Parts: sequence; C-alpha cells; structure tokens
Amino acid sequence: MVDQFASITELMEHTIEGKDWEIITTNRDSEILVTAVHGGAIERGTSELAQLIAEEGAFNYYTFKAIRRNHNDALHVTSSHFDELVLHDMVKNSSNVLSIHGCNGKHSKVYIGGQDQRLGQRIEAQLRTLGVELEAAPAPINGMSNDNFVNQGQTAQGVQLELTVPLRKQFFNNGKYGLKDRENRDNWSAFMHQFAACIVKAMISS
Repeated sequence: MVDQFASITELMEHTIEGKDWEIITTNRDSEILVTAVHGGAIERGTSELAQLIAEEGAFNYYTFKAIRRNHNDALHVTSSHFDELVLHDMVKNSSNVLSIHGCNGKHSKVYIGGQDQRLGQRIEAQLRTLGVELEAAPAPINGMSNDNFVNQGQTAQGVQLELTVPLRKQFFNNGKYGLKDRENRDNWSAFMHQFAACIVKAMISS
C-alpha cells in the first residue's frame, strides 16, 4: 500500500484534528515510551495494547488514532516519514522506545523488528511463555531504518512489533475489533492482559 501522504506534516495540512484523527499522550516521567502511530481504525487493536502496556508498566504513551467512519487507511504514514513533533520530542527523551504495529497474515503471529536486538530477544522469550508464534520481521516491516523514529531515542535503537490480524482479534473477548469492541475495556481479553504483562516484564528487566 502506497501512503496517500508523504509525511504527517502533509497529512495535517489536508485533514482535520478531532474529525479525522487525534493524538493521545500520557507522560509518566518514564525513560520508556510505548507508541502506536497507526492506531485507532488504521491498525486496530494497536492503540489499546500500547495503552495497556504503558499503564501496567508506568511508561510514557503516544498514539496517533484514525477516527473517521471509513477510509482510515488513507491516514497511514510510514514510521520513517512520521515527522510529528510531539512524538519526536518524546522519543528523544526516551532511553527505550517500543512501537506497536499491525500487519496482515492468516495466522496469529508476532514479527519482531527494530535495532534493539537485546530487548527484542527478551520480548521474544517472554511471549514464548504464552505460546505465541514469533518470527523475525521481514523487510519492509523490520523497523531497521535509522529514519524510523523507533531507532531515534537516546540509545539510537528500539523495538518494533508487527501483530497479525488474527492475533489482534484475540485481544478482545468477542473476537471482534470494531470501535465499540475496542473501546469497551470489559471486552479486553485475559490474553491481552497477559501479552501486555510479558512486554512489561521484558522492558523492565536488565
């Protein structure tokens, strides 16, 4: 899929905040930042997972959420072109950055990418305890570019997770991830909480 907008700057010039999209941040004075830049109805379930991880770990949180009734895919801007100022300010003040994404796929799987291989290995080890299928992220979703914001924190390396649709649907008790399904926290599954707990444990371990 080719992005409609070459950057977030261009997207913001042609769309309306509060109608097409919104940005939600939480600053908990943490050195760890958890993000979902294709949140809301772009890559569904990513905002909710990032939010839960940040809450459980007391980490900082950033999400760009598409909130249109339809055609939300048009608001996708690839991470290496995501030049949003609030995000980049949070990133440069973070020692560890985790970027949550969604991808296509027929099977429930997590692809691990980004330049922080040590953290990636810790996350992999934790998620294996849940029986999650994992694989090294292939290009072009491997998050290895220096231009990707996930690799622009204080350590110049971060982790990018790509979660398939079947896996993200497991985060919700009814197996659906429409707007009402995602916003109803009572519909957030035990698996989603366990998944988040594994990520938190990996992030805080040395």
